[in-house]
Amino acid sequence: MEQSRSSLSSDSEKNAAILNEAAPLLLDNHGLPLVPQPSRFKDDPLNWPSWMKWAVLLQVSVFAFLGPFNSAVINPSLVLLADGLGVDSTTASYTTTCAIIAGGLTSTFEVTASKPFIFTPLTNVYGRRPVTLFAILLTIAGGIGSGASNTYAGVAISKSRALNGAGFGGMMSVGTSCVNDMFFLHERGEKTGVYVVFVTNGAHVAALFGGFLGAAMGWKWDYYIGVIITSVPFVVALFLFPETLFPRDEKFLATRTQERSYSEMLWNWKGNMHPGRRLHISQFTHSFVMLKYPSVTLPLIYYTLAWTFVNILPAVTIAAIYHKIYHLGAGPTGACFGISLTIGTVLGELCAGRLSDYIMFRMAMRHDGIRKPEYRLYLSPLSAIFMPVGIIIFGATVGRTGFIPPLVGLAVGAFGLQIASTCLYAYISDCYRPQTPETGTLFNLGRGLSFFIPFAATPLANQITYLWAWFTFAAILFVTFLPVAALIWRGERWRIATGQPTFQGFTQ
Repeated sequence: MEQSRSSLSSDSEKNAAILNEAAPLLLDNHGLPLVPQPSRFKDDPLNWPSWMKWAVLLQVSVFAFLGPFNSAVINPSLVLLADGLGVDSTTASYTTTCAIIAGGLTSTFEVTASKPFIFTPLTNVYGRRPVTLFAILLTIAGGIGSGASNTYAGVAISKSRALNGAGFGGMMSVGTSCVNDMFFLHERGEKTGVYVVFVTNGAHVAALFGGFLGAAMGWKWDYYIGVIITSVPFVVALFLFPETLFPRDEKFLATRTQERSYSEMLWNWKGNMHPGRRLHISQFTHSFVMLKYPSVTLPLIYYTLAWTFVNILPAVTIAAIYHKIYHLGAGPTGACFGISLTIGTVLGELCAGRLSDYIMFRMAMRHDGIRKPEYRLYLSPLSAIFMPVGIIIFGATVGRTGFIPPLVGLAVGAFGLQIASTCLYAYISDCYRPQTPETGTLFNLGRGLSFFIPFAATPLANQITYLWAWFTFAAILFVTFLPVAALIWRGERWRIATGQPTFQGFTQ
């Protein structure tokens, strides 16, 4: 026994000695230092083979896609839902609002309290995998409850639609964390872009067939299809979603003697936990602590309004608008909405992800290999042009032309939104990498807060016309970009002046 202890102590000392030696600096393909530097262990997600990284990236992207999908699949059928529940179409749209709120805020409902503000600390302590699997099950349960409900209160408020929102909020809370767990800084623009294009297109794809399905089989099947589609990636994740959380503190790595097998990264949840890490009440407020940093708060405000005006506003109003003005049914309306926004988003990502990484590389080469987070924002002014222009095109043409020109406006706005999302996600992650889970939660909160505009948009348009209502939204969005533009020139100074967060970061 004594000999075994001596042997273990000797191994630890050897590991510590190896770690303390001046290890060679690992470089990327362009000869710049890898950021962060990977450990020597093969189970370090930074050292995973490319196929495994992409498998996990695509899965967390699909999880994020399914959040807006489950929320929006009913939108083209809101007129059908209103008839089925005996309410008007505006009131019916609040069922989507309930899911969005639950997906972005801590709900007062007993079951939905486990929202991202609670999910995020859990993923930091117990791992991304178990919490995500639990969130998927919540989403499935909520979808079943919504489809089985026969009253407005049952769909909107009970443990169904709100539960569904809480579940998909949890599914969306791990994406940026997993990207940072697995990929180096110079890769994150492209990889974040892949993730964001799934997030943005969830609602768009849902609209493509949600209306046709509702018209053919009834609005309940718009909820049931979400259940069916969400169940498939759950089964896949059981076998192809290993834990990405990995401790990088030197003391732990110096005494580590064994690597996890693939099976252990899947099923040994206790072995995937960080040694000595415990859950504390204060961890549930860390996301709010990040709001004191301008490099977080200013992009968050811009992103929230961009998501609101370009994505959520048309999602919850277009069914009533196109039914009233163009006399289109649920199916054609959903197809128009989905196709236009999907085209805009995909084209936006073709200009955003790799171009963001390329700009970062070129600027680093000019500045002695230093990659400043502010380089990520150099592409963002395009979003401040395309999003307001798209919003104005929609407001200026809806009801004045055929039904196609407003859709062009939606596509133009979506193009700008994708550029904004990719730039802002990558920028904040680069600024505060250890706090990526917390900043990712704030972006979820921003999407959750997007519910308030649809309450006022249609009444405002009825008073001052769609042109001036949508022009007002475009002007607000452009003005909120100006502080983000200031970050391009002053962001580094502000980051130095405010310092780094004092709480322990978990993505190290």
